[in-house]
Amino acid sequence: MSALLTDYLGECRDLVQIEIRDIVPKDRYGPILYDLMLDYPLRSAKGLRPAICIATCRALGGRLEDVLRSAAVLELYHNAFLIHDDIEDGSLMRRGFPTLHREHGVPIAINVGDAMLALTLRPLLDNMRLLGLGKALRILDAVARMALESAEGQALELDWVRHGRWELRDADYWHLVYKKTCWYTFIAPMMIGGIVNGAPPERLRQLRRLAIYLGVSFQIQDDVLNLTADEGAYGKEIGGDLWEGKHTLILMHTMRSLGAVERAEAERILAIPQAEKSEPGVRWLRGLIDREGSLTYARGVAERAARKADRVLTNATAWLPPSVHRDFLKELVDYVIVRDR
Repeated sequence: MSALLTDYLGECRDLVQIEIRDIVPKDRYGPILYDLMLDYPLRSAKGLRPAICIATCRALGGRLEDVLRSAAVLELYHNAFLIHDDIEDGSLMRRGFPTLHREHGVPIAINVGDAMLALTLRPLLDNMRLLGLGKALRILDAVARMALESAEGQALELDWVRHGRWELRDADYWHLVYKKTCWYTFIAPMMIGGIVNGAPPERLRQLRRLAIYLGVSFQIQDDVLNLTADEGAYGKEIGGDLWEGKHTLILMHTMRSLGAVERAEAERILAIPQAEKSEPGVRWLRGLIDREGSLTYARGVAERAARKADRVLTNATAWLPPSVHRDFLKELVDYVIVRDR
């Protein structure tokens, strides 16, 4: 990661953590709810979503104080989703430490995640006073769309896993990533940053195109890292996607490259519940991925999407004047496909 990205993410993360501490109540429910709510947000992480929101707003000429509250809401949403995802996936580690449900039990973790989502409503309503009714309602609409798209994307993926669906195309993967990753990692942050600044519809459409290409590249690289990263840097279980039977572009490519006999065996192994899978079975799946060149294939798709993102951003320089904020967005295009965690 470049020094610019590291410094920018770090500065935004510090500001957002202060804002989150201000949003989270300090009362008698702290030990059983609000202190736990701060667990994931205060763990070491990039803070990518609020940084994208802040950078977009400020690259367009907006003020930090106008966007910071909304950026903090995005980070609260992200961490609430992580708590719920960790439970659904049976994950053991998050950012190098045990997951919340592993530490405190599933019922408590679910309630903490629910409470984090409920807590985001008040800061969004505060935007009426800060930005005016029109912008506040448009931001609320973007967050509502983000939440629904994310839930629908998660439902789609869970349905694929439940029914062992592997007759899927790259277009199916793009659709899933658009709903589950693009919206809450890139589209909503960029759209909200633009709305705060009062960007016209045409510029918001270009920001959305940029966000989609970035989101696809980012998710594919995440899938690649799940199989290849250094576990100490990654902060999650290496190979966890294979144990969970997730429908990554990598595994989709492998499955459609196999003959009938191997495909049937792969489907059998993938259908086994995570707790009952065996190490030899997962190793066999990993070997198929290497043999079929699926990692190389996925990286190629990610790189092509990143190049499209770069072209969109290059075309936007006419209305994005030179600034450290534009530079951050520019370097983000390279980062999504070369990051190692």
